[in-house]
Amino acid sequence: MKTLKANPGAKRLMGSLRNMGYDCSTAIADLVDNSIAANSSEIHIEILPKKDSQPAAIVVADNGKGMDREELHEAMRFGAFQEYTSDDLGKYGLGLKTASLSQCRTLTISSKPKTARKTRSIRHCMRWDIDHVYETDDWDLLVPSDNELEKWEKDILNDGVSHENGTVVLWTNLDEALPLLSINDAREREKFLAQLILEVSAHLRMVFHRFIQGNVTGRHKLDIFVCGERLLPWDPFCRSEKTKELDIIKLPVVSVDPDGSKLRGNVTVSPFVLPREDEFSSSVIWRDASGPKGWNQQQGLYFYRNNRLLQAGGWSYLRSVDEHTKLLRVAIDFSSELDGAFSINITKMRARIPAEIREHLGNRVSAWAKTARIRYDGKVAHKINASEKREVILESKNDKQSSVIISNVAVGPLIFSPNSIPNKGLGIVENRKTGQIEIMVPQNHDLSSIFTLKGSKEEELKKLCLAALTMLEAVYNKKIKVNRIPITTLKKIYRHIL
Repeated sequence: MKTLKANPGAKRLMGSLRNMGYDCSTAIADLVDNSIAANSSEIHIEILPKKDSQPAAIVVADNGKGMDREELHEAMRFGAFQEYTSDDLGKYGLGLKTASLSQCRTLTISSKPKTARKTRSIRHCMRWDIDHVYETDDWDLLVPSDNELEKWEKDILNDGVSHENGTVVLWTNLDEALPLLSINDAREREKFLAQLILEVSAHLRMVFHRFIQGNVTGRHKLDIFVCGERLLPWDPFCRSEKTKELDIIKLPVVSVDPDGSKLRGNVTVSPFVLPREDEFSSSVIWRDASGPKGWNQQQGLYFYRNNRLLQAGGWSYLRSVDEHTKLLRVAIDFSSELDGAFSINITKMRARIPAEIREHLGNRVSAWAKTARIRYDGKVAHKINASEKREVILESKNDKQSSVIISNVAVGPLIFSPNSIPNKGLGIVENRKTGQIEIMVPQNHDLSSIFTLKGSKEEELKKLCLAALTMLEAVYNKKIKVNRIPITTLKKIYRHIL
């Protein structure tokens, strides 16, 4: 039978592949997958706003095994060929390109392979340029020479962490997805940058927490840095606290591949009932345990594919979200061999419960929810309510005492909490796992004015000054080491206020 070539139109298909549903955090996570696959032990992520002649850019650099020219060429091809093993994080050979081009119009990759000692390795560079593809309507991969790169590009693409070997991914032309990184209003630009850094950091420390903790067999302990700050892992199950781990179960599942072949494997289900607020070792850790979406929305199922978190929270239609079961979180672990059964797509952002175990899992979840409800109902009445507010006595200007409902105050990683006990010094509790520091402020203390400051620019600056003075006092009284002062974060807040 005769055949005809029917190559896809580059402009139309690439435009479609750029709209897979990524946001900045999930797109960067897809790049981290590639760095992990390259056996990296360090990954550095920089989010750079526009500055002078340098445009806004995002950089992901690692110290993995790197790629030679042929390997880089294949990695840049849509639908790259690769033999995936059962513990790999990749699947379709599309993630690097689709994730990157969802956020930028120009994707440049520089890579230097690891070679034998005393053997000189060469760095290779290739680029996808959306504007060029749209103009030619062809699959032209650009190979820029050293003298065709701008100085700032050379500096970025020769990142220190990948100097000996590794890969640097550079996103530029971000105006479609992240226009506020390029606006002229410095205050708005810095405000957006600070929020983006928080979102990306929270997502990565959640998705890759097992790798950051060093709990994945056969993998390096992973250090991820976002804008110079090393990420601490966010364990959804708070296993360093008084969490109750219920009976682990294993459920057999059959997955059918597109070619019709069947693979059998086990799904490991691990239910956890987290402590109540009054059972946590500190309110700082309790707040951090609430997760990016808050306590109610973080309850539910946590799907792990090869130890990488795909979906965090929600009940996948097994039950509805309920305040009384917010302490229940369930880990569901499976290998990539069961991707078909869990309906894993290109973006790796969701998973579906296989039909064959759905009813059994639903019955188990109902039983676990009762256990979680019992623990929830055991909370003591004098503890903080769901709005995280406390009633304390503050001294008014006319020297009369009045009862005021106030909230905790956060200044970056510093959390100020009112302490109703008078005539007591500042209490300071540092959580090295989350990087947060809680300061308990007694009534009548000079610092208690921080709770009455509102949201104006002047009063936000006063909060920052009080926070800085508190840190200095803590160092003076040897309650905290000087290198634990979050100076970088305080400087960012200062720039944002100004």
